[in-house]
Amino acid sequence: MSISPEPADSHFELSGLRLHYVHWGNEEARPLVLLHGLQDCARSWDQFASSARARFRVIALDHRGHGDSDWAPKGRYRLRDYVSDVEGLFSHLGLRDCVLVGHSAGGRNAFLFALSHPDLIRALIIVDIDPDEINPESRQMFERYGREPGDWESIEAVVERLRSRQPNSNDEMLLHQALHMTRELEGGRRVWRRDPALLAGYERPDLWKEWSELKCPTLIIRGRQSDLLNHEVAVRMREALPGSRLAELEGGGHWFYQEFPGAFERTVRWFLDGL
Repeated sequence: MSISPEPADSHFELSGLRLHYVHWGNEEARPLVLLHGLQDCARSWDQFASSARARFRVIALDHRGHGDSDWAPKGRYRLRDYVSDVEGLFSHLGLRDCVLVGHSAGGRNAFLFALSHPDLIRALIIVDIDPDEINPESRQMFERYGREPGDWESIEAVVERLRSRQPNSNDEMLLHQALHMTRELEGGRRVWRRDPALLAGYERPDLWKEWSELKCPTLIIRGRQSDLLNHEVAVRMREALPGSRLAELEGGGHWFYQEFPGAFERTVRWFLDGL
């Protein structure tokens, strides 16, 4: 596996926040915007971006409170706040005719943005997230987050934590994620590169009505071993949105795009080539 080259770093201002994004050039190509999930960061997409950059202008956003973006004051981590981050990015770069990809909570942000701005979206790809208000696995995930320490004794400890959530990712991928999802403290300890307050601000409203009103070509991707988006709900999503496609990929779970990046990239290409 090769994760290269390093992307360029840029920022924009939004309502007093300085938000960070990375990009891989190819300015004349169609934009491909990548949105990460909760507690993740823009650099989680590096492997996929390295394969897509020849064909697209790839841009990955650090949502507020994540990665190298500013932390939001007064608990401004509501769903609408995250959607406004995407609006700010699109406005800053003047993006149109865009492929928008969102993983986990980033998928909810993505389809709400696409619903409000259908003129800007060529295609939408939602990775392992549902429109439900209640998700038992999501609730258990939050309980695990709440029990975790605020920092880790070493980068190796972070790698093992990530291995527990995505057991099929190789060592190079896990180390890459660990380095970018944390920052080093004095003495070599590592701390998550995110605002702890965003967990308390997370919202999970019922979005089935909004989902069914989408107008753009849409692909739903899930790893068959994912407990967060199960088969029954994924099928219901496809049926609730006429014309959408569903790809259920064998061998990986919620972080399939990191566990099996080649299969993920081929699935995205299959969908986009069919438009």
